[in-house]
Amino acid sequence: MGVSKGARRVFFRDLRGAMPLPLQLTLFELRTLLGGELEVWGNPPAPVLSELAAYEKAEWGSLAVLPERASPTRIAKCRSGVVVGVANQIQDWMRGRRSTDEPGWFLRVDDSARALVRLLEGPCRPPEDEDAWLSPAETTGKWGAQARTAMIHKGAQIEAGAWIGPGVVVHSRVRIGGGCRIGEGTVLGAPGFGFVQLDGRAVPLPHWGGVDLDADVWIGPQCQISAGLLDPTWIGTGTRIDAQVQIAHNCRVGAHCLVAGQSGLAGSVELGEGCVIGGQVGVSDHVTLGPGCRVAARAGVTKSWPGGVTLRGFPARTQLRG
Repeated sequence: MGVSKGARRVFFRDLRGAMPLPLQLTLFELRTLLGGELEVWGNPPAPVLSELAAYEKAEWGSLAVLPERASPTRIAKCRSGVVVGVANQIQDWMRGRRSTDEPGWFLRVDDSARALVRLLEGPCRPPEDEDAWLSPAETTGKWGAQARTAMIHKGAQIEAGAWIGPGVVVHSRVRIGGGCRIGEGTVLGAPGFGFVQLDGRAVPLPHWGGVDLDADVWIGPQCQISAGLLDPTWIGTGTRIDAQVQIAHNCRVGAHCLVAGQSGLAGSVELGEGCVIGGQVGVSDHVTLGPGCRVAARAGVTKSWPGGVTLRGFPARTQLRG
């Protein structure tokens, strides 16, 4: 009873183009930066690349980097005009071209993880100063005396009516919608827990996607919502998150969800609208729960489920509602 890829597009709003990473590269400049060899399909024009996008969402003007773990099926569905990958991915990519009317370029590199790090640390690095924080006087003047110990980056966007508690940290590339409440000691937009193995060590990936909170989101004390890698980690309108909750990078939490204390969502988890997550629940990475799912306290969710089910235990099992 898993969730189909097609069904996911119904559950969540489209974030394509939100807070895009800065990138203006010609094909020649890309080849110079990353090295490697170019393969061509059809007769494509030489593009000017406008953004670095997740390979599942990339379009013609986007650059996509294929993870080495990407499945052949997903590689074939990549619609980017320029793709960076390793040699054994070329045939999968070419199979996905419907005809020579859908041309493209494939830059074959020895290590796609190293290529991604070079892009993120080079032409995709945001222009703002990472150390540009508001002063205590500026913070107090905008959000009141209770926010005097908060640290708010000048690049953050906070709409009217938001409440910022003591000790809150809001990093750059975070957007907080109107009427949101951010509890004491919560951190929004710190880098996600994502690494690549380079030269025998785990190298952290720069997470420039940020965090996007829709209006009327309440987040309790001492929570952590990590920045996405390329797209924002997103929390939908009216969602309520209890104290000491971890929302990892690239998660997408639909509107009007309830997440109880000490729960954790691993990277790229997706919750449909109206999900209820009990206390001390753990959800594995890349799991999708459809709208209206309910997860009992202390359950461990290890696979995706459709909407309207109740889960309990470890590994979590379903109990159909009604």
